[in-house]
Amino acid sequence: MNSPASSLPEFIVENPRLGDWFAFALPGRLILKTGKVEIGQDILTALRQIAAEELELPLPMVEVLSGDTSASPNEGPTVASLSIMMSGPAVRLAATEMRGRLFQAAAARLGVPASQVGAVDGVFHVAGTATQVNYWTIIGDVDLDERIAGGFPGKDPKTYRVVGTSPVSPELIRKLSGPAFIHDFSLDGMLHGRALRQPHFDAKLVRFDSESARRLLGIISIVHDGNFLGVVAESEHLLFAAMDRLERVVEWDLGEAREGAPSPLDYLDKADSAPVTVHEDFEDHQRNWQYAATFTKPLIGHGSIGPSCAVAQFEDGGLRIWTHSQNVFALRRQVARVVEIPEDKVVVRHLPAAGCYGHNGADDVAMDAVLLARAVPGRPVRAQWSRRDELRAEPVSSPMRVAVSASVEDGRIAAWQLTTRSGTHVRRPGWGDEVNLLAAAALQSRPWPFHEPTDVPLDVGGGGGAKNSVAGYNFPQRVVYEYVPHLPFRVSSMRSLGAFANVLAIESAMDDLACIAGSDPVEFRLAHLTHARSRQVIESVVAMSDWHGTTEPGEAKGLGFAQFENEVSYCAVVAQVSVEEEVRLLRMWAAVDAGLAINPGGIVAQVEGGMIQAASWTLREAVPTEGRLIVSDSWKDYPILRFGDIPEITVSVMSNSADPSVGVGEVAMGPTAGAIANAVARALGVRVRDLPITRDCIISTIMADDRA
Repeated sequence: MNSPASSLPEFIVENPRLGDWFAFALPGRLILKTGKVEIGQDILTALRQIAAEELELPLPMVEVLSGDTSASPNEGPTVASLSIMMSGPAVRLAATEMRGRLFQAAAARLGVPASQVGAVDGVFHVAGTATQVNYWTIIGDVDLDERIAGGFPGKDPKTYRVVGTSPVSPELIRKLSGPAFIHDFSLDGMLHGRALRQPHFDAKLVRFDSESARRLLGIISIVHDGNFLGVVAESEHLLFAAMDRLERVVEWDLGEAREGAPSPLDYLDKADSAPVTVHEDFEDHQRNWQYAATFTKPLIGHGSIGPSCAVAQFEDGGLRIWTHSQNVFALRRQVARVVEIPEDKVVVRHLPAAGCYGHNGADDVAMDAVLLARAVPGRPVRAQWSRRDELRAEPVSSPMRVAVSASVEDGRIAAWQLTTRSGTHVRRPGWGDEVNLLAAAALQSRPWPFHEPTDVPLDVGGGGGAKNSVAGYNFPQRVVYEYVPHLPFRVSSMRSLGAFANVLAIESAMDDLACIAGSDPVEFRLAHLTHARSRQVIESVVAMSDWHGTTEPGEAKGLGFAQFENEVSYCAVVAQVSVEEEVRLLRMWAAVDAGLAINPGGIVAQVEGGMIQAASWTLREAVPTEGRLIVSDSWKDYPILRFGDIPEITVSVMSNSADPSVGVGEVAMGPTAGAIANAVARALGVRVRDLPITRDCIISTIMADDRA
């Protein structure tokens, strides 16, 4: 009956006890415990659905405890669109095992064979008649410390009643009805603190006048350790006043921060790289290419509406942290090392904030809060970044340059070469056991310096900058990744990593090559695809969008497609734009295949959100710099797509119970960029290859095309 451990889901092997996953609280309530956290993707609802389905409980009877290092199983970070793909099978197996053990215990208590026992809403039935025994009265007969063996059969997907539905998320209700975010969180006696951010992460603190700030009434503490400088005050008002005064009397040594290349892309081009051949199935590298084009993506930020925030409290020899980190266990490990207390004395709890889908300032502000709270033991300290802090100090997404060369013969691509150049896409706490990547920790007089940057290995989800660099089409291709380890900006993870720029380049080139071949862009793609699921999402979105229908003058539609990481979910997007003085989105459509859809409504919301963010990256976003300094202060300096810019969006979800459930958090990013770029090219008659596609970029492209 037992299965070998090697065949069990990874998270079950690491958290093998039934009690690691479930707690039976008050009668009628089951607590599902998970290390995954909610950052706007509604995965907690989907995981609840999986548990409720296997335990044959109505969804409202299953609650969730998420991201609490004192109670949750350690399932690693909530990243890479892996929560449903990896935690889903673990929750399903744990729930199946729990159901089997409960039924065995009930059969023994009732004195009947297990085959005669049924359950409705947690109440056991024998021969169709309800008994006095239920999950909560029988749970004492189940050993929650026993290891999950994986020997009980799961439900047939054809009988699912909870999985495949789209329930309203309790998280959404909380957000609509009252305080739901970490910014709303408050504790008795809470103080307010903030660290003074460096102008550049290599800047050195030369001098500051602490007396100027101390003279303000209500200042509790000024914390100065090396290059770390912060203030703790009784109220936010007093804190803001102190920080304003402190900023005027602080002097930083910027070194060469204002010197150097005029743009991040210039730094990228001039830096040394480590080329790696990612894929190669042809040898004629020196052929005469019919087509050659280069596409660029700038530095981009997360654009989180809510600035990063955390609360920390030292009390009774321990430390408690409330945070919106995506990796509470790694944060606990890192903080414990920095403040030199045992890891089991640190409790980190997740609270929701504005979604970021990558490495923003959440972990950094938690470290700020810890260092400030250490100065006032016993009192909780709330630290919140300013908008300027968020725009300037958070890790950003690396600039990228992607070059494509290709030849067409007899209407098909005969050869293809792509070279993608990028900095790292993973420089965050938890990536490696012996490193520390928390900004405040690196500033102390005894610093924990940032480690040597590395990128995601190619064998892990297709890599970082190389992700989706291999085109998902059938033609001979050679792909090279030029990794640039040293850039003068703090670059790290952001939604889809390198896939955004790589898919943009691939899908733009596919449209250009279709033109060379004299083919419709849809038919050209289908001619290079044999996989049924790839073809299905393209054919579906083409039908949804009335691809061949007429458009008004100055308007056009564009198509983008990719299978995320070339092995996960499939997505095809059509965008309709109007191009006058600037690009205006009129409508967008998407078709998505993520295997068995646990929560179709959640998938739609995720894809819609991804399309909106990708559209913002494509049309608006670029981090402004002066040399090595990031100089954005407000949304004026770093514009994002506004509500009035968002078009009508239609998403179709294709679900097949025979296919495993996979993630969709990043699937729409590249296809949306490709669809918008292709629509703009069809409307203008010229190709804009540099993001963002702003009015100035369009004008310079047209002028360059006229000169050519």
